Amino acid sequence: MLLDDSGEIKAVKLDPNLVTSDNAVIVLDEYHDTCWVWVGRNVAMPTRMHALRMSKSVQKSGHKVGTTTIGMALTNIVEINEKSDTDPDVAASIFKFRDALKSKWSYEDQILAFDESRAATGGSPLTRRAEPPTTLTAETVTPSIKTQSTKTAPPPPPPRATAAPSVSRAQPASEKIDRNAEQKLAFLLLSTVKHADLFYTERFTRDGKQGVKIEAPGVVVFEAVIDGSALRINPPNFGGSEAASRIKSEYEAWTSK
Repeated sequence: MLLDDSGEIKAVKLDPNLVTSDNAVIVLDEYHDTCWVWVGRNVAMPTRMHALRMSKSVQKSGHKVGTTTIGMALTNIVEINEKSDTDPDVAASIFKFRDALKSKWSYEDQILAFDESRAATGGSPLTRRAEPPTTLTAETVTPSIKTQSTKTAPPPPPPRATAAPSVSRAQPASEKIDRNAEQKLAFLLLSTVKHADLFYTERFTRDGKQGVKIEAPGVVVFEAVIDGSALRINPPNFGGSEAASRIKSEYEAWTSK
C-alpha cells in the first residue's frame, strides 16, 4: 500500500475489490507486460500525481517480494482515470484492466499472484515461469490516459529558404479571443505561483471548452474555463480562504492592466 502522507510502499494481496472510486491502485502485471494505474474518481489530484510518479518508478525498478523482483522494466504504463470513463479509450482500458484481474489466483509469499493454468509444471511458482512471465502483484495508493514508450524519429532536414512576398493579413477574431483568454490564464497561474508553495494543475475539456483545474493542498481548489475571450473561474471567490483572496486580488490586478 502506497500511503500518500508518507510515500511508503507496501504490497497487498491482489483483490479486485480494491478497485474503487476512493482508491488509487498500481498493479504490476507481467502477464500483459503492463503497469496498470487505477485512479478512482474521488481521488484528489495530489494523490493522483503521487501515484503516477510512484508507478513510473516501480515500472523501471520493479517491486521486491521476498527474494523476487516483480515487474522490472515493464514496457507499458496505462493510467486509468475513472473520471474519464465516458471516453471510449478509457472505457476500453477499464474493461481490459478488470479482465486482467479475473483469474483463479494462487499466491507465493502471500502477495505474489500467479495462475496455475498458465504456469509450467514443476518447481516453485517463482522459478517455473512460462513465457510470457506469470506474476501479478498489486499496490494500493491511499492518496486515462495511456502512455507508451516511443522512439523519437530523427528530425527532417531544414527546408530551403525561399523568398516570399510580404502579405498583410487580418488576424481572425478567434485567434485574438484565444490569445486574450490565454493571457488571463497565464496571469492566473502566475498569481497562484506567488501565493502557494505547492500546487497541481490538470487540463480538461468540457462541453468543447478548454479548462484547467488548480489545486493547492489545504489552500485552494478552483477551475478556470476558457469561454471566448473570457476566463470563467469557479467558484468565483476562488474558494474564499485567505490565500484564495490573495490569489484573486493579484489576478484581478494583472488583468485590469
